[in-house]
Amino acid sequence: MQTLVYFSNDGIQVLQGINKGGRLNISNFKTLPVEAGALINGVITNEEVVKETISAALKESPRLFKNMKLVIDSSLIATKNVEVPKLKPKELAAVAATEFEDTAGNYDALVVDYAHIPGPDGNNLFCCGVEKRVLESYITLFASLKIQIKSIDVGLNALIQYVSATKDYKGMTFALNILDGKNLISLLFENGIYIFSNRSRLLSECGSDAFADELSGKLSSLIQFNKSQKSEYTLNMSLYAGLDEYELNGLRALNFDSELNLFIIPQTPNIKNGFVMDESFDFGSFIYPIAGFFAGIKPINLFTAFKKSNVVKKELPFEYKALILPVAMILICLIAFGVFFGLKYRSQEKLAEMNAYISDPNNQADYLQAKALTDEVSGIQAEVSKVEAINAAVNSNPDLVSVMMNSIATQGNNVIVINSLDYDGSTGAIEVVAIANNEKEAARYIERLKSTGYFTDVEYTGYAEIASQTSTTTTSTTTSSSSGFGFVAAAYLKAGDAQ
Repeated sequence: MQTLVYFSNDGIQVLQGINKGGRLNISNFKTLPVEAGALINGVITNEEVVKETISAALKESPRLFKNMKLVIDSSLIATKNVEVPKLKPKELAAVAATEFEDTAGNYDALVVDYAHIPGPDGNNLFCCGVEKRVLESYITLFASLKIQIKSIDVGLNALIQYVSATKDYKGMTFALNILDGKNLISLLFENGIYIFSNRSRLLSECGSDAFADELSGKLSSLIQFNKSQKSEYTLNMSLYAGLDEYELNGLRALNFDSELNLFIIPQTPNIKNGFVMDESFDFGSFIYPIAGFFAGIKPINLFTAFKKSNVVKKELPFEYKALILPVAMILICLIAFGVFFGLKYRSQEKLAEMNAYISDPNNQADYLQAKALTDEVSGIQAEVSKVEAINAAVNSNPDLVSVMMNSIATQGNNVIVINSLDYDGSTGAIEVVAIANNEKEAARYIERLKSTGYFTDVEYTGYAEIASQTSTTTTSTTTSSSSGFGFVAAAYLKAGDAQ
């Protein structure tokens, strides 16, 4: 059996029961009256008065607070409905923590937790942050009474989890309004999914016309919000917890939307009463502790989060901190020495292996044999190199053949008289001594020699004019004179096969 406790403006509500398979069987309920002003905005302001009330209840029923879960509600609780992708628990916790960073200035030391709730496109994250002093007021109170707290949830999450777990609300679009004293919380559900909530404080006296006007104004705001979102789901029902029929009828009289139905929240089929009713049980008045039995797949537990927030990381004494640097340096030196010693030991092992290999007679014999073979190969390679050098020298000598001689002679074109041809085999040069009819023919002859392609170069130093006389004696003597242009050229034959 589990006990749910909720501090309402009318007193401390205690509800005991068992939730099995999504069906709650209530076995006991009790409201402990508390002096006015002992609890303001969800914060215990008069601990002694509250402690006396609980102590008196414990004397009457010692097991009244066994296995207790606490549901709290306050304007000091920050909440957000966040659409998130599929993440790991640690990542989700980080998302929940960062969601309240922009509002940190409005709250004092928030304790944060989260739960999964249905969203339009999958699972959403319901994030809540409660000021530490709010939680501390409850935890200190129950600790002084030696009552163990199992977990702490917030009222808004409990209501969302209850609606999400109740089949009767599946696919419904409605407003759920919870009135606790003069505090009104309104929740909007579209197609059975939580969309929006609003908290306000009513100023008028309950049951008065002004009170009905205020409720009508709050309902009108919800309707306008639903329409402004251009939702495909139309708000057609508004449920109220904490109102009686007289107050609801006063609100109905002001209802301006004929298609909007107003009802007192009914007790759903998944809630059963397992006790003998010796007093009237108002389902709507106990909606917070009833909803607290429906925790979802990942319950919010602000008590655990509070304890984690109080864990202080132990710091090392200053003396230990001062020793960190010297110890680290010593450790580094030891590691370096170990590495150096290991390398030295390994080098000695390698050196010993090499000495043993060199000293081995078999290895020495193999070495001498290999050296002898290497010397023989070197000698053979030297002889081969000599033969190749001789062949290259032979191939490099120019070849003078009859074709070349004929070409040298025919290049004269009957205007050049070749007196002599001398060949120097060591240089491959052919010295041509000749006489040309005129100075131009000598130069042209040189160009024709170059064009044969037999020579690498043809050296020509110029010409000299030559005069001669010829005498003929028969019956009479005749004397004739002639002139020519003598020149010398050196033509260098191309080597070997290059011709």
